Amino acid sequence: MHTNAVPGSVRPTTPAGTTRGDERLPAATGKPRAELRRESARGHDEAVGGPPAAAVESTALQLFDRACRRLLGRGTEFTDTVVEKIRAEVQYYADPLAPPDLRRSVSTGVRHGLEAGLDPGRLVDVERYTRELGIRRAEEGRPLDEVMHAYRVAGSEVWSGIVRVVERHGLGDTRQLVHVAELVWKHNDRDAVLVADAYRQVAKGVASRHGERVRLILAALLESRNEPDFARDAAAILDLPLDGRYAVAMIGATPPYGRVPETAPEVRGIRILRHTRGQRAVLVAHLGDRPLDALASGLAAGPGLRIGISPVVQGLNSLSRARDMAGLALRTCRADGEIARLDSRLPDGLLLSRPDLSAELTLSVLQPMYDLEPADRDTLFATLGVWIENGGSAVRTARQMLCHRNTVLNRLRRFEQTTGLALSRPRDLVQLTLALDALRLLGPAAAPAAPGNPETPRPPSAV
Repeated sequence: MHTNAVPGSVRPTTPAGTTRGDERLPAATGKPRAELRRESARGHDEAVGGPPAAAVESTALQLFDRACRRLLGRGTEFTDTVVEKIRAEVQYYADPLAPPDLRRSVSTGVRHGLEAGLDPGRLVDVERYTRELGIRRAEEGRPLDEVMHAYRVAGSEVWSGIVRVVERHGLGDTRQLVHVAELVWKHNDRDAVLVADAYRQVAKGVASRHGERVRLILAALLESRNEPDFARDAAAILDLPLDGRYAVAMIGATPPYGRVPETAPEVRGIRILRHTRGQRAVLVAHLGDRPLDALASGLAAGPGLRIGISPVVQGLNSLSRARDMAGLALRTCRADGEIARLDSRLPDGLLLSRPDLSAELTLSVLQPMYDLEPADRDTLFATLGVWIENGGSAVRTARQMLCHRNTVLNRLRRFEQTTGLALSRPRDLVQLTLALDALRLLGPAAAPAAPGNPETPRPPSAV
């Protein structure tokens, strides 16, 4: 990707898409001399009037050996040059993101490569180092493309260093290096493959372990309360701000058609982590500076699914409370495909959070209704529900229920006579609305006992 040409440098031609370089010497790292001889001889055979093959080989090898020895002699100075080149061109290797062992890694790689260039028997050191490099960077979680970018930048810089040494110290004609360049880069490409293979093999296991670790930590955050030390550690591991703005969404699946999504949804500008609990999925959303509307509009409740969303909470320590509120919001859903925000259904949340008090409320407000015949009671409950949903308009209620306006008014008066409530009094209307909502949300558990059958109360069938 990066070849860093310098004046007078000799650049080999490599196929598009091949890799060169690493945090070490390019494969100026030890090519078998016999192979060099064959390459040099072929070059001589194809040349007309050129120097003898043995002379070309000898000149190229001697020049290459002298350059490698000179670079080895520069030691830390040349290592610093390669390190600075990597830091300048690779984002993930610039301070303060650079691996802490970058300089040591480059120094070791350059030394192994140059020594293998002088002694092909040292190739085993290069291969071992290259694999260890891929494993180490995978375990650190460095992106593979950035690792390979660093590999290529370092490889180009080492090759340029060889060319510069030949030029500046008058070691010979740099054009002779063309006879070794192709094999140098072939070996470098092979080593790049070793880095990538070692990285990918380790990354599979690391990803699996990291995913399990994230799952366990997220589960603990959703359960724990008032544990600041744990929250700080979790923030570092999950790469989330300790005091950020968060919301929790809970997705519930309704058998037999509902299936909890296997992956977290993608919402622009919001990072979402997913945790599964049986037939429910819990989504932890880091909102940043985005509004809760952005999360709600980015979620979709498919067939057999319902979604409850908590209000915004501050900090990871509040996730357990947000989970509880998301669960309450989910319980307020009336049908599949619904997305419920608790901040728009707080009265329902209050009723669900204290079912015992909700049952007491329905008993005190609606008990007289259970002296009526069930069909009669259900008709009055249905009329009240539609009337409340239509803002107290008898005309719209009559239109929706396909009856006359006077019929609606008669039913409302009958309800007032039965319960002693006045629908014109705000406090009575609030109590009635809450009692009807409690019946809808809690079902038989909130219904007053019917006369003659106290153990099997029957809630209104339509509210």
